[in-house]
Amino acid sequence: MNPAAQWRVRDGRPGSAVPHPYRDWVVDTGSLTARLRTRCPGAFRVRLIGQTWARPALEEAWRLEIPRRRLAWVREVALCCADQPLILARTVIPGASLGGGNEALRHLGTRPLGELLFRGAGSRREPMEAARLRRGDWLARRLGPTAGASLQGCWARRVVHYMHGSPLLVAEVFLPPLFAAQGVEPDNASIRKRASA
Repeated sequence: MNPAAQWRVRDGRPGSAVPHPYRDWVVDTGSLTARLRTRCPGAFRVRLIGQTWARPALEEAWRLEIPRRRLAWVREVALCCADQPLILARTVIPGASLGGGNEALRHLGTRPLGELLFRGAGSRREPMEAARLRRGDWLARRLGPTAGASLQGCWARRVVHYMHGSPLLVAEVFLPPLFAAQGVEPDNASIRKRASA
C-alpha cells in the first residue's frame, strides 16, 4: 500500500504549518511560472516528464471526487532553471474537464500550465493544502526518480483549480536547489541522494 501524504490546511491557507524559508514559495498564491521566469531570466523552461491517460492515485481520485478506476489525463513536468529542476509538478485532469473551453489542457507540451490557470477568465481554486513528504508517501515515490533523489522531507502543495467550472488537481514538490540562494543546507531541505549500489 502506498500511503497518502499528510495534507494540511488551516483557515483556508497552509502557511502556519510551513516553516521559513519554504513558506514564501509553498503558500504563494500567484503564478510560480511568472516567479521562476523572474528568478531565471532567459533560462526558465518546462521539461515534460510524461503525459498520458492513466488511473489517478486513490488520494487524487478522492480529492477530485471521481471514481478511482476512471481514467484521467495525467501530466508530469519539471520546472527548471537551465537544466536544474526546481519544482516538480503533477496535474490530474478528469476526462470530463477537457471540454467546455479546456481542450488546450491536453496539448500543453512544454508550455507552462500557469499560463492558462492565471489568465483570470473562468478560473478559480479551492483552498491550498501543504505537506512535508515522508519516505513512503505515494507522491514522493512517484516523482522521486525524476529528481534523482529521495523526496523525503521536501515540502509539497496541492490545490484543485477550476477552469470554466471543471476541476483539475495540481500537486507541486519544491526541491532543495530552489532554496539554495537563501543559504538552506541540503540536510535542512531534507533531500537525500540515493546511495550508489
